[in-house]
This record gives sequence, C-alpha cells and structure tokens, in this order.
Amino acid sequence: MPSSYLPARKHSYAKCLVALGLVVTIGFSAIFTIVQWESRDRDREQARQAASNVIATISSDIDRNLELYDLSLQAVVDGVKLPALWQLSPEVRQLVLFDRAATAKDMGSIFVLDRDATVILDSRTLTPRADNHKERDYFKVPAFSRVPGAYVSHPWLSPDGEYLIAISRRLSNADGSFSGVVVGTLRLSYFQKLLSKVALSDRDSLTLIREDGAVVMRAPYAASMIGRNLAGTPTYAKISAYPSGSFESVASIDGVPRLYVFQRVGEHPLILTYGSSLNAIYASWRHKAWRIGLLMLVLCAINLALVVFLTRALKMRSEAQYQLAIMATTDSLTGLCNRRRLDQVFDLEWRRALRVQNSVALLMIDADSFKAYNDQFGHQAGDAALVALARCIESTPRRAGEITARYGGEEFAVLLPDTSLAEAINLAEKIRANVLALRADQQGRPDSSPTVSIGAASMMPRPGLQPRDLIKAADTALYEAKSNGRNRTEPALPRMDARPKLVAA
Repeated sequence: MPSSYLPARKHSYAKCLVALGLVVTIGFSAIFTIVQWESRDRDREQARQAASNVIATISSDIDRNLELYDLSLQAVVDGVKLPALWQLSPEVRQLVLFDRAATAKDMGSIFVLDRDATVILDSRTLTPRADNHKERDYFKVPAFSRVPGAYVSHPWLSPDGEYLIAISRRLSNADGSFSGVVVGTLRLSYFQKLLSKVALSDRDSLTLIREDGAVVMRAPYAASMIGRNLAGTPTYAKISAYPSGSFESVASIDGVPRLYVFQRVGEHPLILTYGSSLNAIYASWRHKAWRIGLLMLVLCAINLALVVFLTRALKMRSEAQYQLAIMATTDSLTGLCNRRRLDQVFDLEWRRALRVQNSVALLMIDADSFKAYNDQFGHQAGDAALVALARCIESTPRRAGEITARYGGEEFAVLLPDTSLAEAINLAEKIRANVLALRADQQGRPDSSPTVSIGAASMMPRPGLQPRDLIKAADTALYEAKSNGRNRTEPALPRMDARPKLVAA
C-alpha cells in the first residue's frame, strides 16, 4: 500500500507538549537568570555605596586636618613678612609664629627655610640646626614653580625610622621673587591610624595616593608599599581620569579582582581609594545562587521528566490509534487496502482529476474459477492463493499514487490516477504475466495459483460522471474477459456521452 494512502500518524499533541515543556523550562531559566542578575547587581551596589560612605568620611577627616595644618602654615607665611617680627626675642617670636596646632599629636615640626634651603626657624626649638633641605621636593617644587596653595610632598623615611610627609608653602618677596619655604611635617602614623579604624573584609584594601601615583598609606599596612608609584598601571589610569567614581579591575599590586571606589581629598593632590574584593562582595550571592539554582534544576528536571513521560504516553496512544486505523483500512488476509479505503481514495482522486482534467483508470482483477479451486483444495489453499495473487499484483512496478485493494472475495482492484486506457492495459498484462510466472514457478502442482482475468477502463471525469461509472465499466470489461475464455485482459472504452461505452475485445 503506498504510504501516501496510509492514515497519518498524529503526533501534533506530543510536539505541542514538548514545545510547552521547553518553553516552561526556558521561562523558568530566564526568570532565574534575571532574578539572580538583579540580586548580584544589588549586592554590588550595596558594596559600592558602603565604600563610598567610608571614603567620604575619611576624606572629610583628612581634608579638615590638612586644612587646619595649612592654616598654621599660612599664619607663619604672613608672620615672617612682618619686619617687626625679627625685632622680637626668640621666645616671643616662637609664640607669635607657631600656634598650638604645631604640637598636635602626629604633627611634626614646622620650620622655615631660606632661599638656600637652610633652616632658619623651627617650631620645636629656639635654636634650630642649620640643616639644608635643597634636595627635598617640598623645597624644590615651591622654589622653582609657583604652586597654587599648599604642596604635599612624597613620603620619606626620617632618620628616627618614622615615615613622614610635608606640606609646604612658598615665601615670596614684595616683588614676587622667591625668598624661602614654610614646611610642616606630618607623621604617616596619622593616616595609618585613620585607615585602620575601617573594618576591612578579606582581601579588601584602602589606599591613599598622591595624584602622581605615589602611595602615601595603605590598609592593610605594609611598609614596603609606602612611596611605591602606581602610575602607568591600568587601575591608576582609571582613578586619575575623574575626581570620583567606581569601576571593577584586577589590582596591579596583588592581582585581586576588586570593585574600586575613589574620591579626591578636597583640593589637595591626594586620592583615597577603597577596593572591595569581588569574591567577598559576591560570596553571599553565590551561595544563594547555588541553592536556588539547584532547586531550579530539580524543578526543570521534574518538568522535563513529566514532558517525556506524557510525550511517550501520547506517542503510544497515537501509535495505537494509527495501528487501529491501519487495521480498519487494510485487508487482514492480503495486507492490501480494503474496499472501504479504496472508496475513500477513489473519491479523492476522482475529484482531483475533475479539477485538473486528467483521466483515471481502473483495473478489476478476478481469480479464474476460484470457487472450484477453493472447493477442490480447501479454504487454506484458497487463502494462500489469494495472498500469492495479491503479491503478484502489488509487486508489479507502478507509479507513485496508485493503489491496490482487495475488492471482495477473490476480486482485486487497481486504481490508476492520471492513466490512459493503453497504459492501464499495459499494466494489466504485466500483472497477468506475473501471475503466469508464479504458476510456472509452482511447477505444475495441482494446487497452483489460478490465472486471473482483468477488465481495464479509463475515464476523463466530468460533470454527470461518477466513480461508480468507472467501476461499472471496468467490471463489465472483466465480465467480457471471463466470457471470452478467462486468463485475458479486456478493455472498456468510454462513450462520448455521460455514460461510459463498454467495448469487449
């Protein structure tokens, strides 16, 4: 039986179920991804906000203290310009120039350098040592360039083992020429204590750097980091580009991925950065994501298992329905289409031929003297003969779309769409030759398969004609073949009017 005439296997419900299962699984996955991504962004934003609050507070403290210290320096700058100051006794001059800020904790000496970088005044003593500081940047920068405001120096290690920085201001004559520098020193222990107050998470960092990239202080504290220059590193390039902001980067110092939040310290050439370890930021998020992810995987697995189970059930049901449909349209003995299926296909092909104006041919095939054969050899031999004849008919090469059916009893029908009478007769003769070849192979056994008689008819469907007219024409031709001696093919020629004309050869 041609596959085009078999009942279709309907798996549309199974396909829809699979599609629905995939959509649900993808939907769950998308929702999980969106929720987790938003949760990740929320944790990042909370860490960024916390870091911003920390550096804002510390920056404000540093800015305030540096400003107060700078005010003391400005008072010294204004005082040394007074001619009467040098007429005072050293004790009074000290009281006039240096206020109590110079003696504050973590504050070093305030001293005045002349144009040759020699100390001429010192807040800690009435008789300063004539040290020379011409190689120090806090002298050279104000001396050779007009730095607006105070200059914050690079850190250095003092002879007594303390790290210091200096804040210096230029002294100018009335004509603007350079006359010296006022310098105030500040112990880095001040910054160390200030930064150590922040409870840092594992692998976090808090760093104070100059705007040229030199490290002033870092927490966790490491003496080796003091004065180290970070200029040229990717991290510093991002920090120096804006007065404040945040970004993610791998630290050039220790290779730890961090979220950096940075801010300039007031108007001073200092930048404070807080580096939060990304592993610490996302640790809680990862833990929750793993738990929820595992739950989602379980739910998706259950969903897919249900889809597979239901799909298999639907396929089994569809297969069972398909097999029932095959049984309902197939002759159980020969395996050919039955009369019911032939009628369905005949109606479809007739209407199609009517639309496209093609001819339809039909062969009616009947086993010769089958009743006598059946009576002589029994029903089992008769059934075997019918099966053998069905194989001969079915195995004859034909075009796609043609259908063979058991019409009833020992009678068979071959429907031939788009086939002329001559083509139908040619096929009929091939079928009859196959049957004779089968008999020859049976080597003259008494129960050899019977011969067949064939009636062939072809019609061009048109209004007024019905499939039964073609059947009647082929059946009449078959009757003629029987009457003319059996084991032969007889054609039936259609008449020109609405009724077919039967012609016996």
